[in-house]
Amino acid sequence: MTGTHTATDGGITTVGIAGTGRLGTVLAARLKDRFSLFLYDTDRAAARRAATATGLPLADAETLVTADAVLLCVPPERTEPALHALARHAVRTGRRPLFVSLATSVPTARLRSLLADDADLAGLAVAGLKPVCQFAALAHGVPTVLVTEDTGRLDELRHLAQGLGTVLAGEENLVGPVNRAATKAALRACAALTEELTDQGVPLPLVAAAVRNVLAGTALDHPPAPDNPYTRSVLTELAAERPAALPPPARPTDQQTAPTATPVPVAEAKGARV
Repeated sequence: MTGTHTATDGGITTVGIAGTGRLGTVLAARLKDRFSLFLYDTDRAAARRAATATGLPLADAETLVTADAVLLCVPPERTEPALHALARHAVRTGRRPLFVSLATSVPTARLRSLLADDADLAGLAVAGLKPVCQFAALAHGVPTVLVTEDTGRLDELRHLAQGLGTVLAGEENLVGPVNRAATKAALRACAALTEELTDQGVPLPLVAAAVRNVLAGTALDHPPAPDNPYTRSVLTELAAERPAALPPPARPTDQQTAPTATPVPVAEAKGARV
């Protein structure tokens, strides 16, 4: 384990990663040059794979909670039980790490209530740090935005996330829907491009490269630089392909809009009753 900073850098020098799936493993790889790291997972096989991939040591729960901050990188449905179990270990060892939840679908307020409702755990802290990100982009080092409502810990969280992206104070509950909307839009775009090129008889390796490189790269470069002649020519082409705006509907005249009286037959009028 290596760390090149001091406790004055936001007060965090050691970081525990709880959960060594895709997110936990990527975060460990991205953070290992800045912090002393511990890896922990109740799935020991997954933990060993992450340790092999990152070159970082495994830890048991008691060692994990000796870190200054513990990132909860477990699936959303396991966030609450994982926090509760690790908080118990922290109390038993006399440690007070800052627990950090990255689960966009789990309200941080609910996690705080979980700790506050247990007298033994009430002194422990949990903060939300919700990433607007996608796993592959994070793995490739694409900077992102992380949102927290914990304005009192901005310095700590910004120090922790330095190198991952920008930490903004805001509404954490926006992140999950934003991620989902972006994922759906990206999947639609990928499917549409694949279908378009396949229908044109383009070989599958070229289709895959178009999706993974050209489409993804264009998204990374968005909004396009105005001095890029290629992108400018494509935007001009797109504008020309756009259907012409339909003329506004003609405004009806007073005569056209006046209700038409329906004549009542005389015989019917005479026989009408009130």
